[in-house]
Amino acid sequence: MQVSPAHWHLLINHFPIILSIVGTLFIGLSFMLKKNTLINGGLILLVMAALTALPANATGEGAEESVEGITGVTHDGIEIHENAASTGLKILIGTGILALITAFAQVKMPKRAMVLLFVTFIAGVASAGYMSYVGLTGGEIRHSEIRGDFGRSASAATPGQTTGNQFEAEEDDD
Repeated sequence: MQVSPAHWHLLINHFPIILSIVGTLFIGLSFMLKKNTLINGGLILLVMAALTALPANATGEGAEESVEGITGVTHDGIEIHENAASTGLKILIGTGILALITAFAQVKMPKRAMVLLFVTFIAGVASAGYMSYVGLTGGEIRHSEIRGDFGRSASAATPGQTTGNQFEAEEDDD
């Protein structure tokens, strides 16, 4: 069995989302619990999130080619996801770089590192939130239950568009 480009994309693309969420949560918890292990773990996870975003982004084009001809997949949906992923990559790479700088500051200038840690936390929140949006737009490409048109045929409505007659059929049954 050969793994398709779409399969590789699906295998990899969840890592930047989950790692950015968990890394940000670790840093947030470190403010309350005052644990250096949470700080270090959170910073490492944010760097890993940024690093895994690179192959996730790189496999996107192959995934697009794999799904373009599938019923229900629209070019608009792919474009929305592609644009969101491009922005998300930039945000997450910036957060990863900031996390690395913060990690070095923890060692070289611990008193100033707290300010950087707070900025990294804010960047992590932005990354986790935006990467979740990127995941949503990706899911909307193939999952009608996410788009909200679950149960309707692909020809009846495109993502974000209703047919206007879904309730008329129910009314005609009387």
